[in-house]
Amino acid sequence: MKNVFLTLFYVILFVICIPNRVFSVNNNQLITELTVFDNDSTFRYIYLYDNFGKKVLETKYYQQDNAWLRKSQIEWLYQGNKCVTQYERIWTNNTWLISYTIDYKYENEQLKTETHNSYSNGIATPVRFISFQYNFSLLSSKSDFFWRNGAWELSQTDSFTHFTNGKTETDTTSVYQSRSILKQQHLSTFTYNPDGTVASQMIQQKETGSDWVNIEFVNWYYTTASNQIQSQRNKKWITETSKWENSQKIEYLYNANDVLVTETDLRWETMYWDNVAKYDYIYNSNGLMEKKIFSLPIYHHWQNISTINYSDFNGNNANLMESQYNFWGGNAGELTNSYIPFVFNNEMTVQKGKRLQVVYNEVNVDGISTIKFSDSMSKIPVYPNPSVGMFYIDTKEYPVQSWTVSDLNGRFLKTQSQSFNSGVIDITDLPNGAYILRVNTNNSQLTQKLIKK
Repeated sequence: MKNVFLTLFYVILFVICIPNRVFSVNNNQLITELTVFDNDSTFRYIYLYDNFGKKVLETKYYQQDNAWLRKSQIEWLYQGNKCVTQYERIWTNNTWLISYTIDYKYENEQLKTETHNSYSNGIATPVRFISFQYNFSLLSSKSDFFWRNGAWELSQTDSFTHFTNGKTETDTTSVYQSRSILKQQHLSTFTYNPDGTVASQMIQQKETGSDWVNIEFVNWYYTTASNQIQSQRNKKWITETSKWENSQKIEYLYNANDVLVTETDLRWETMYWDNVAKYDYIYNSNGLMEKKIFSLPIYHHWQNISTINYSDFNGNNANLMESQYNFWGGNAGELTNSYIPFVFNNEMTVQKGKRLQVVYNEVNVDGISTIKFSDSMSKIPVYPNPSVGMFYIDTKEYPVQSWTVSDLNGRFLKTQSQSFNSGVIDITDLPNGAYILRVNTNNSQLTQKLIKK
């Protein structure tokens, strides 16, 4: 039997490299709720969006004694279509505490810097700083700094050169040790086919004061008819013979509709290619993927190890994803933790778990249907309303300084001063019913009726 633990590397590799085309993409829906069953724990993520479909709030809950308890939260603030601040919070002692922030700065619509800070007891500590440089709108360098001994210390730089058509020609990564001393460099050099598809990548490495040494060479081959990737072949440099030698390859097989059906990883064993792992993709009659089967070569025969099942389709999106054993490592049909790939709002993502449940919200041209703005100028727009307890205010229009929530009899129940620019109104711990929200901004006090359901 193959060394299965070694093979786990390829499991993750396959998951990350799965092309988007094997999954459906639907531009008219956004995920508003994701439930993750991860071993013996169950987590729930609730998402809120602004009127342009941008994610503004992610709240993570965990299940305990049939109740959902708050765990962490991420909030994104925008100026125009650019995210300028990201807040991360943790729920501690019945309140949200800032744990991490990222500030983004732009110049001529291009990202110039990222500043990362961690927080403890409300005190910020610098963690990371990233700067970006451009040449004719193309990224030319990225420098990564870490805060050490009271100063920013260079950790890594990536420098890029480009062909006249904008394609990346070289990518040089320089790694620094303490006191920003250069330790090691890696160089990737790319070539392209006439149609613009990548043809090869050569990877070289050198230590400080030494010459460049060949490390790896990658070639991509494409089908003639549809120009899909047919195979990816990796070679490693043999110093003793000064030659390239095969090391690994991935082969892709498509059906008559040019949809990926099989992906096989092989490793070179002196004189022949040896099977390492395989994925098979099974589609339903509507062309939507319903199974991703992972197999290993056991005793020289492919054995199905696990399957990720996609079901409960809502339009073109699967609302339920489950990973289960087929043969090895557990009882057949038993759910098992895996890295489950799926499309999250039209982008490929991977979520660890054994079962995922997704809830979508339809989006129309005017924005998210759950956002209901009041016609009264004295009332502040809050969404979603009704809500299960988490409400949001557009901070671009209304810089919130503080807010209070009272019942319909005027009795104050919650009050909060915003030390950070935040649009979160959390009344999760209040009973279901109607409440009055009063918001103090820079120059006014606004109200809104909240419905917690």
